[in-house]
Amino acid sequence: MATKFYRANTYHHVYNRGALKSKIFFDKEDYNYFLHRLKRHADRNKIEILAYCLMPNHFHLFAKQTTDFLTIGKFIGDLQNGFTKFINKKYKRSGVAFEGPAKAKYVTNESYHKPIVEYILLNPVSAHLVKTADSWMYSTANEIVYDANRKITSIDELIKIYTSRENLLSAIKELTDTKLPVEEILNLEGHKLENNDS
Repeated sequence: MATKFYRANTYHHVYNRGALKSKIFFDKEDYNYFLHRLKRHADRNKIEILAYCLMPNHFHLFAKQTTDFLTIGKFIGDLQNGFTKFINKKYKRSGVAFEGPAKAKYVTNESYHKPIVEYILLNPVSAHLVKTADSWMYSTANEIVYDANRKITSIDELIKIYTSRENLLSAIKELTDTKLPVEEILNLEGHKLENNDS
């Protein structure tokens, strides 16, 4: 993504997958380490995370850059580089973990925010890993419903999209396999995504 789009108060859908579509998370420790780094680097770079979901071979984030100087690009680069070092050391391997730099789609239209959030949170449902979005441990949906102490998601920013906490919780509870296919939810011009399935 062009640097000119990395400015204060801009929203970005960030995603990447494993090299050769391979897994990037192999056990619970891997997921939790990524989440730990996600919070640390988001706080350090003043990035607000509105939604996240980690899948076995890819991840999605919906993030807001809050300053002109600490960018989405730096944040995601630091996050991926540190996680790659962790994975390589843990599994005694070398090389890249991800399929190049993360993709970051600049989201200019506020009407796209809710569909993007729901697309991200429905990923494990569409992959038939769970029946409901909040059942997937490594996502904003699960954090909000079951694990508020995780404190990765910028709840206040997310509530702005849904107008109230009650509406947000209700929307998350409705993210089930009856709301598929996700492609229809994210039917946005210029926002078509690559298939991340392995």
